[in-house]
Amino acid sequence: MAKKNQDDITSKIKEMENLKRDANPPKIEQDEVVSFDLWYHQRKEKIPKRHMKEIIVADFKARGLGTEATMQQFDKALSLYGIKL
Repeated sequence: MAKKNQDDITSKIKEMENLKRDANPPKIEQDEVVSFDLWYHQRKEKIPKRHMKEIIVADFKARGLGTEATMQQFDKALSLYGIKL
């Protein structure tokens, strides 16, 4: 009986987690300053796999971008790197 209750609780928790995960993530304004990791997480599906994150970071630093900038600045630096979104 305890095993069945534990399975019910586990399935309810998983349902709640899935509902929360499926909720729309907040939209980020183009002028809002974001970290490189957040920007990369949102753009990684559009960036070909052969371009490694570390190399893109190094290129952005060479172009004068820090670890935080606007989405537009990161997108512009990515186009200068050679990847068009």
